[in-house]
Amino acid sequence: MLAYVLTLSRLVLAGAFAGWVCAVGPGGRLSLATGVGLCLLAIAAELTDIFDGVAARAAGTVSELGGILDPLVDSLGRLAMYFALAYARWVTWAVPLVMTARDIIVAYTRVVNAMTGRKTSARFSGKIKAIIQGGGVPVLVALEWMRVALDPLWSARLLAFGTALLVAVTLWSLADYVAGAVPGVRALLGRKPR
Repeated sequence: MLAYVLTLSRLVLAGAFAGWVCAVGPGGRLSLATGVGLCLLAIAAELTDIFDGVAARAAGTVSELGGILDPLVDSLGRLAMYFALAYARWVTWAVPLVMTARDIIVAYTRVVNAMTGRKTSARFSGKIKAIIQGGGVPVLVALEWMRVALDPLWSARLLAFGTALLVAVTLWSLADYVAGAVPGVRALLGRKPR
């Protein structure tokens, strides 16, 4: 039960983060206190992604429902945060749009793999993508604070690098999942119609 509470709390934390970012809004001034608060919310959301699995294994309550719910909540939570960041113009819209496309396509690769008896668990690229996307949120908040408070030129360069990294890792993960589903697609193409 604790694992489910931790998993679902990720949505609450992501929603609070997104609401707060939207309240600051495009062109709004990001104070240090607000920046720290947003970073803490983002970090807390990511920690629930670690501890829900730990809690499920420790209690012996690992379940198929948890295995379905966890990646769904990961996607919804991160997308809420990144769409809010894009709305506030702290990251380009390309980031949440590429993330959305990747998550939808990966969901279908898992369906194909399940239909053909193949593994549906997270791939290594998915874990790396989760680390980069999860860590990217507080970094983007810090870059926005730096842009306002410190040096706009360097923060713009760092933002461009961060955006490129987020998009590249997300596309790499997408390509890895699609490649992993190719044998399943071939198996489905070879099946006789019912």
